[in-house]
Amino acid sequence: MAWRIEPIPQAPTKTLDAWSVYEVPFDGVTAPWTRHLVGFRLEGCSGQVSSPVVAFDPVTRRALTRSGQVYELRVGPGFNTDAFVAWSTWVYANRIQHAVDVTDEVEALLRSYEQ
Repeated sequence: MAWRIEPIPQAPTKTLDAWSVYEVPFDGVTAPWTRHLVGFRLEGCSGQVSSPVVAFDPVTRRALTRSGQVYELRVGPGFNTDAFVAWSTWVYANRIQHAVDVTDEVEALLRSYEQ
């Protein structure tokens, strides 16, 4: 897994709906791949791609990114056109040639922590 599992007590600054998670060679092909959240941001109603996730709390569904932002994942993954456009633009701008969709893995982790 590309991030630490640990409590994230900070309040979320961004909430994602219709989210997905991708693993990419953001820091170069020889560095460990990083995970990025993609989804429809409820604050501002737009597509969003996170910087690399450094820690994840499956209990609170919060992620801490390298840039210091705290994201919260809403109910479940999904597809949103605005999020897809943001992801496509981000991939092009960052010259990402390979990406692995790890959404199912993250969703399974979240389900394992549900009461």
